[in-house]
Amino acid sequence: MSFLAEPTDVNYGGSVHGGQVMKWIDQAGYALAVRYSGGYAVTKFVDNIDFINPIHIGDLVIIDAEVISSGKTSIKIKVEVTSEKLISRSLAKNCNCTIVFVAVDSLGNKRNL
Repeated sequence: MSFLAEPTDVNYGGSVHGGQVMKWIDQAGYALAVRYSGGYAVTKFVDNIDFINPIHIGDLVIIDAEVISSGKTSIKIKVEVTSEKLISRSLAKNCNCTIVFVAVDSLGNKRNL
């Protein structure tokens, strides 16, 4: 996923809210989990979110998600957030974590991948 950080995304200090970054991480992870599992999936666990550098208004935000392992009903996904200052083309690593999603059916019960 990639998009521009907007004024509504930032806190009073001028950088993107950590909660907003967490939302983006969950959305990217969800999209990959659903594609991988072929159906609905829910977030089970988020591990060790490391905020490294801030994201500012106008930065291009790039979120990469990758499946690193899967089990019978669950998928472990690595997510990395990078930002680019478009004029200078400088990149910064902003955040990374791992997320576990569980595949569920329409009743919310675990299902096989």
